[in-house]
Amino acid sequence: MDGDVFLDRIPCGILKLKTEDSFPVIYSNSAIKNWFQSPSCLEDMICESEFGEISEKIHNHMDLGSRIFRLEFRAKTLEDHCWFSMDFHFIQEEELFYCSVSDITWLKRNMESLKVQEEQYRLASRHSGCIVCIYDIPNRTLSPSSEFTRNFPAHFTMPLSPEYLIENGIVHKESMKDFLDFYEEMERGTPEGECVVRLKTGSGKYHWFSKHYSLVYTEEKKPLRGIISYQDITDQYEKELAYQRWAEYMREQKKDCIGYYEYNTKSDLFEEIIGEMTSNVPEDAKKSFSDIMNYIAEHEIYEEDKELYLNFFNKEYLLFQYYQGNRSLRLEHRRLRTDGSVCWTLGMVQIVTDPYTDTIKAFILIKDIDASKRETLTLHELSRQDCLTGLLNRSAAIHAIRLILNNNKGHHILIMLDIDQFKQLNDSYGHQFGDKALHRAASRLKSALRREDIFGRLGGDEFIILLKDVSYSMDLYSRLENLCSLIGSALEPEVHISGSLGTAAYPEDGVTFDELYRKADIALYHAKKHGRNQYSVYEPGMSMVNSE
Repeated sequence: MDGDVFLDRIPCGILKLKTEDSFPVIYSNSAIKNWFQSPSCLEDMICESEFGEISEKIHNHMDLGSRIFRLEFRAKTLEDHCWFSMDFHFIQEEELFYCSVSDITWLKRNMESLKVQEEQYRLASRHSGCIVCIYDIPNRTLSPSSEFTRNFPAHFTMPLSPEYLIENGIVHKESMKDFLDFYEEMERGTPEGECVVRLKTGSGKYHWFSKHYSLVYTEEKKPLRGIISYQDITDQYEKELAYQRWAEYMREQKKDCIGYYEYNTKSDLFEEIIGEMTSNVPEDAKKSFSDIMNYIAEHEIYEEDKELYLNFFNKEYLLFQYYQGNRSLRLEHRRLRTDGSVCWTLGMVQIVTDPYTDTIKAFILIKDIDASKRETLTLHELSRQDCLTGLLNRSAAIHAIRLILNNNKGHHILIMLDIDQFKQLNDSYGHQFGDKALHRAASRLKSALRREDIFGRLGGDEFIILLKDVSYSMDLYSRLENLCSLIGSALEPEVHISGSLGTAAYPEDGVTFDELYRKADIALYHAKKHGRNQYSVYEPGMSMVNSE
């Protein structure tokens, strides 16, 4: 078979080109001649606006030494938009290109179609959480999704049109005009649109739906598809009802409150003020939420609670809590009455979205809880106290000491103390007298301690003391002798009692409560074994065994 005949039968274009500027054609098979009307050079084949770019790419490949490469271009001589792919084989020694050419128009059109589909799904994903369907604008047909057919059940037939939905009772009669106008806007090419209509759902009831669309266009900028999302907004009415119930509740609470405020976070203004601010806060201090709260903190809030109050009644803090899902907030704090006395109050904040304006509002209620709070504090304090001596009980004392050891890196002395031969005292004088001895000894010892020291009763005749943040230069032995002396004189002249003490130092003897407790207990054991009525300071090597 003749070589040219063979090349003409290959189902692609075959070219041989020179490497000169316009890339003259030396040989072309019949496919090239049919596609490009017997071109004399590569320039005759490529769309005029693209030849310069293609030529530059070819020369770049030559400069880089590329022997084989591929380029795509649009045809010059054909009216329709046809795309071709050309594979180049560069023979440098001959200064020639041997090329094969393929028609890839179908591939390009499929890619364009795929791009349209991707855009459709991209827009659909933007409406995630909604019911989605696609409106084919040229054909005026709807392509419902499975969610659409589940939510709007009817005997759907294809093709489905907006008029069909109306005829089958899906669209409420009061929404028909808005429903049809919605589709007409798409057909006019308006990029996006929305409307609110009533549609019948599977339950047989009409719900309110918010409809939105976004358009996909052809290359000629004509409307091709409308991506439509439906969102059921019937729940909005439930939000409005909940808002109204809350507003009614707050109106009832206003009657016996210290202060009630409705605060609009968007405008930074109070929409309603009842109580303390109407008379106490001057007009020049009512410019913003922070101005008012700063004034109240300065003039109405107990000194120790001012920082807590301002951190809580802070616009940024309230909005942060709202976006974290914390809509109901409470703050117990102390205020100053007009006579200077201190009272406990409760600040209640409910943060809600106004369903009519989408504005975030804070409803603030200040109530007097002084009586109930003081009763609670009294009960709490009693739960921490030893009922006989008024000291901290065992659990409260140990907890307080652990906190200091965990959070304070100073120098502390832990003291274990008990009354010598307390059982004999009880047996000889009775338990009532023993209780008196414990109470009197505790009272005497407490008078010798500082406010920051910890003093508690562990049980029976055992006590524990933490001398907090003591100087290394302190005369510890004099302090311990004084404590022993105070115990001895607690019941004089009725009877003489005595006590024994054991100590351990932080951090020298240990850095945890358990370590210090164990070593102070060993030192106490040592003091009792050596005659009682004395103290013993823990030293390395001491133990319950060798202390004898």
